[in-house]
Amino acid sequence: MCLSAHALAVFLNLLAFETIHATPDRIIVRAAVRDAHWVPVADRWCTMAPQIDRMARFTDVAKPR
Repeated sequence: MCLSAHALAVFLNLLAFETIHATPDRIIVRAAVRDAHWVPVADRWCTMAPQIDRMARFTDVAKPR
């Protein structure tokens, strides 16, 4: 998932300041289950968090019980 810099700024402003760690090449949003890493790609900021969450759900379902 990718967002414009403006859209990412709006999103980050909705979060608690303590959950955000920023460096020039990465923004990390801390979460209870898994951190989301946002990285610059051309003129957008992108994260693989939705895909990683989806893969984790499928892995959990595929585990033998």
